[in-house]
Amino acid sequence: MPARQSTTPSKSTPIQAGEAAKAVSTRRAGPKGNSGAELSDEELHQLVAQSAYRRAEKRAFAPGHELDDWLEAEREIKQGLGNSG
Repeated sequence: MPARQSTTPSKSTPIQAGEAAKAVSTRRAGPKGNSGAELSDEELHQLVAQSAYRRAEKRAFAPGHELDDWLEAEREIKQGLGNSG
């Protein structure tokens, strides 16, 4: 009989938004300060999602603040990356 696969999704630990922004901005700088590849929309979305999750987690996932969490996380990530909008 084949082994049963778990249906429980694995939970990855989100990294702190500041750490993510620092890592990405370091990567973007490229070698010797040359401009590297831009952050993809998918990568930006992932960083914002992780930061918004952290915000929700800090307030015990109380409902009604989801949009505020997302917008503040997006602002923080973009500011950390040096993007204005």
